[in-house]
Amino acid sequence: MLPPDEHSVLGDFNQTVFASEGITATFSKRHSNYIITLQDKGQTREYAVHYTFGFYPLQQYLLDIGNGKLQAFDIAWDSRPRDQGGQRWFYPNSNHSNDPASEFHWTRHLNNWNSRCAECHSTGLDKNYDPASGQYQTRYQEVNVACEACHGPAAEHVRMAQAGQLQSKPRAGLTTHFAPPLSFQFKQNAGIARAPSQTTAKTQQAQQINACGGCHSRRQIIGEPDPARPYHDQYRLTLLHDPLYFADGQIRDEVFVLGSFMQSKMHQQGVTCTHCHDAHSGDIKIQGNGLCSQCHAGSVYDTATHHQHKADSAGSLCINCHMPATTYMGIDPRRDHSFSIPAQPQTDAPNACQQCHQEPALTGPNPATEFGILNSRARKSDALALRAMSDYINNREHPSIRRATLLDLASALPARLTVETLAQQLQSGDALMRRAAVNASQVLPLDMRWTVLSRHINDASADVRFSIAQQLAPALPHLASGDALVLQTLLAEHRAQLAHSNDLPGGLASLAAIELHTGNSNNAITTLEQALAIAPDYLPALLNLAAIYRSLDNNEQEHHYLKQALSAHQDNAAAQHAYGLFLIRDNQKAQAIRHLRRATEAEPSQARYFYVYAVALDAADQTSAAIDTLQVANQRWPNHYDILMALVQYLEKSQRKAESWPYLSQLSAIAPNDTAVRQRIDQLKQQE
Repeated sequence: MLPPDEHSVLGDFNQTVFASEGITATFSKRHSNYIITLQDKGQTREYAVHYTFGFYPLQQYLLDIGNGKLQAFDIAWDSRPRDQGGQRWFYPNSNHSNDPASEFHWTRHLNNWNSRCAECHSTGLDKNYDPASGQYQTRYQEVNVACEACHGPAAEHVRMAQAGQLQSKPRAGLTTHFAPPLSFQFKQNAGIARAPSQTTAKTQQAQQINACGGCHSRRQIIGEPDPARPYHDQYRLTLLHDPLYFADGQIRDEVFVLGSFMQSKMHQQGVTCTHCHDAHSGDIKIQGNGLCSQCHAGSVYDTATHHQHKADSAGSLCINCHMPATTYMGIDPRRDHSFSIPAQPQTDAPNACQQCHQEPALTGPNPATEFGILNSRARKSDALALRAMSDYINNREHPSIRRATLLDLASALPARLTVETLAQQLQSGDALMRRAAVNASQVLPLDMRWTVLSRHINDASADVRFSIAQQLAPALPHLASGDALVLQTLLAEHRAQLAHSNDLPGGLASLAAIELHTGNSNNAITTLEQALAIAPDYLPALLNLAAIYRSLDNNEQEHHYLKQALSAHQDNAAAQHAYGLFLIRDNQKAQAIRHLRRATEAEPSQARYFYVYAVALDAADQTSAAIDTLQVANQRWPNHYDILMALVQYLEKSQRKAESWPYLSQLSAIAPNDTAVRQRIDQLKQQE
């Protein structure tokens, strides 16, 4: 990020015209100013470029739209050489929309520099956002990424330098010191090098993740960024969930490396960022397979026997098999850092081999595939996967981020095994595992949840305390005064954590949830309205406002927000489902069924949407259609108790008991001691 001048501006501002879908942008220079003139729907507006943003392979330009907001203009400059397709203006976002009402329009919050870019591209940032007015007065210490972004405050370092005291202590005076990365060593003709000291390696790795991880991960800020503090006290890392990651953990959306790297064997062994990358340029230290040969003996791995390709071919490069690239912003390839073996074809994930081959011939065990199959089943809330999930979660040989992802998903599977697993992982030394265990505690009744989590309320990790606050907030009205005071202290910290995201719709929605749980419905409404001021069509805010007004018996306002949600998100399953339920309560059953059906046809759909739609069909004397709906749901979400039991009941009602055997068999596997299931099986056996 730099002020615009003849050195920093890469784009062609010589009266260049870019036209697309009814919009014309002219890029010109007037004296020392770089001007973008935008013609749209008969209106002409001029914007001066305030900063350049990015360098290679593309450069964007930040424009001031008022209220202190700097926006990344959605027509960017392709700075690659012309023979690679560069030196042109283009749209980096394939989802771009010229409609100002679209969330992808360049003036909307998704392209706002203050909230979404600045914290990683400038040093010493203070967003200084006022939710009430929607205005920023953002300040920074240095416009670009500078020394203190990674090394912390350096006043003492500067003083020592000015006094000539650094010659013998080149790192003195810095808050965060980084020793040269520990050299891994080959022993006893081993093909893979190991760290001479796991303790030292993991310590160095933690230091680098603390400093680098915040800007190289998909996360939420929950504390003041400080490279000297533990990562999980500053940030809340996003787990390997859909749609950010494929089921096997490969990158799908733009997730910025750390979530991938934490899945790797390299991370488990203590490899650090600077084993491969120069800390200041970001460039890799060695080109080609020599980078990997630092730890993987070339005589073993850089051979045709291993990679099964001709030497010096694209297929012989380690990164092409173990770090497949995904292209973002149209032209920016980012490599996966999980360093996995190319996945078997049992999951929805792409296969690195299929970049070049239609049918990859891979055999043998694959850790990514084992996780991928389990994660795919967990995403479908497959109850019969729970035992294997628990075994994986409790096996410390697996990467903690994968184990935490499965434990987080176990919250949708209420069972004794889930409770036993979360209780075990609450004692883990890994903050990510404890956080996932806390999230999984939502399967517990509120009083039991308080009993289990209250003893962990002072957990050492801010990330874990964040989750505890979320899970225990609903208990506040039911607690004795002493316990309530303890929880209120935690919730005060939680509000401070969420304040870092008070210029994001999601952060404000989380703040509103806390206000609602603590009995402040008016504050919750105000906070959700602030979220809508940032993103007028933000679906969670619209649906939550409707729910609040329903609890206040204000049907008119409930209907208002549901209609707004449906108008803006006609193809969204949650919006259709919520509106359908409103019509059910309003006794408009025929119309309700149409919307409940749409919820099963739209995305992201859920098993519950199918179940509710089937119940509505049965209530309307369309039991046969209800059975058909549940059978489709059973294909998508196998081993779901409510769906299977409803199928059995509706088949009985339709005099089709004999057809219920497969579903009773599934129910027997899920809930072998369920009285209703056993009685039905006995009845069918007697009839035979």
